[in-house]
Amino acid sequence: MRKLSILISFILLTSPLAITQANAATPKLGGTCSKVGIFGDTPKVRFICVKSGKKLVWQKWNKSAPTNNSANKGDATPTPAPSAAPTNAQIAGSSCTTAGAWKTVGDKRYFCEGTNRLGNFLWDKGTPTSFNAPMPITLPVGQSGTITFANAMSHISEIPTTAWQRVQGILDKNEAVIIPHQILIGPNTTPPDKTYYESVLSRNFKLWSGFQQTKYLTIIIYNFTDLNWAAATNDSLILSKGYPVASNPPGINRAKQSCHSATDCAAGNAGQVVGADDAIIFLGVPITNPWSNANDYNGHEYTHTVTSAQFIGTSAANQNYYEQSFMPCWLNEGLSNAAGQATLVVTLQEYLSFVNNEFTRFSILPPEFKGFSAAGLKDFLTSQISSRSVANSCYGGPAYPLGYSIGYAATEALFAIGGPQSVMALVSRGVMGDNFSEAFKNVYGISWDEGSTILGQILAAEYAVNPLKSRN
Repeated sequence: MRKLSILISFILLTSPLAITQANAATPKLGGTCSKVGIFGDTPKVRFICVKSGKKLVWQKWNKSAPTNNSANKGDATPTPAPSAAPTNAQIAGSSCTTAGAWKTVGDKRYFCEGTNRLGNFLWDKGTPTSFNAPMPITLPVGQSGTITFANAMSHISEIPTTAWQRVQGILDKNEAVIIPHQILIGPNTTPPDKTYYESVLSRNFKLWSGFQQTKYLTIIIYNFTDLNWAAATNDSLILSKGYPVASNPPGINRAKQSCHSATDCAAGNAGQVVGADDAIIFLGVPITNPWSNANDYNGHEYTHTVTSAQFIGTSAANQNYYEQSFMPCWLNEGLSNAAGQATLVVTLQEYLSFVNNEFTRFSILPPEFKGFSAAGLKDFLTSQISSRSVANSCYGGPAYPLGYSIGYAATEALFAIGGPQSVMALVSRGVMGDNFSEAFKNVYGISWDEGSTILGQILAAEYAVNPLKSRN
């Protein structure tokens, strides 16, 4: 009898515990639990114990949400499950705040663009994350040439020659490339030497073989007398080819950009046609001695169309917008200048004669420029904000013209270190969602902080010998 009493007492003493354990094994949403982080399972749902206010309650467990090791922390609350990701249909066409921003949702990458530079920005239709811009080189580029980031400071004087030679090496290696094009010349504009002009253009086509290039190119050449003709020619072209009229600026606006005085023209501008894969180049030439600069701008302006063309195949209606939002202003003009000058002439001596002029022009220095020390030049390269929706964007700002000189010098150094194709590859990486720092690391294998430090040192050494000339 005593043994039976002990057994009955044990059962009575342990039964509440058995009931509690049974309840713990069958949790319900909002029911109480004993310790943060423990799990409770039912046939269809797994629950986790969380702290809600002062109570411990069961909550449905989302296996994709991290628990922050709650079971080991006692009173830590697990990270709540993220809200459902927006769908592609919800992103495309919705508002965004900063031109040039990227957003990846699911299997698409969206770009913030708009009808103007100061607002009304919308996410585009989205480009598949699997999209790759064509590239004829393997990344990162090798650091085994004559000049590398590691030894550049010991080869400062050799940079222009090496950059030229690397361009010529690609021209010698690549097969000729034919880009369909037309050259239209104003009725009152002295005709150029078309044979020479076409030869410069063909070298530029060849240089960028393997990268995306414009599908069709129109070059409009005019002097100030033919300004209205150039504008009308542009507008007629837009209409005849069925390009979106509302999205492309009136021809008179484009034509005037190459005329920097009230009576004469002496510049160029270029870009992809909005809503198309074609490009238009405007070359405004002086009435007197018209071909003093026409060929100079030939390769320069064509390179602008190539940087924009890297975005062909994305959802961008305005490829220029994408390209300008990715590239700092010094590279936007520096790349076009470096490629344009290297393809303009056919001898090293002619090229070297350009270097001094290009390095030292556009010398009005903005107040924010921190000087020609290595640190000041690094600041110039790294501080430019290229989004036009930001008040201190380099586009349209006083530092922009320095891209033609300091930007050219920096780009030439990159040509010497990695070849001209490495610089275009930066843009191609931007197409695939890299910001500029990420693109630089992917292309050259070193961080942008390290690379810009070395470039600052290179530029400081070059400008110590060949300073910018003051125009004040």
